[in-house]
Amino acid sequence: MNFLACEGSWSVGAGGEAICTGSLVSLTEQEMQSLYGTALTWDQVAELQGEIIVLFALVFGFLVLKKVLK
Repeated sequence: MNFLACEGSWSVGAGGEAICTGSLVSLTEQEMQSLYGTALTWDQVAELQGEIIVLFALVFGFLVLKKVLK
C-alpha cells in the first residue's frame, strides 16, 4: 500500500480541498513504518480506549446538563 505525504504543510483551499504547500511524495508502508515508528502495543491501545471512553462520557454529560439547565 502506498501513502501520499507532503514535504511541507497541508492547508485548506477556498473550496475545502487539501493543498500541499510543499511537494507531494509517495511512500510505501515500509517507509512509513521506518519514518513514524512501530504500531501501538495492546497495553497502549487499552489505555487509549479507556481515555476515549472517559472523554465521550464527559462530553455527553456536559451536553445533557446543558440541555437540562435550559
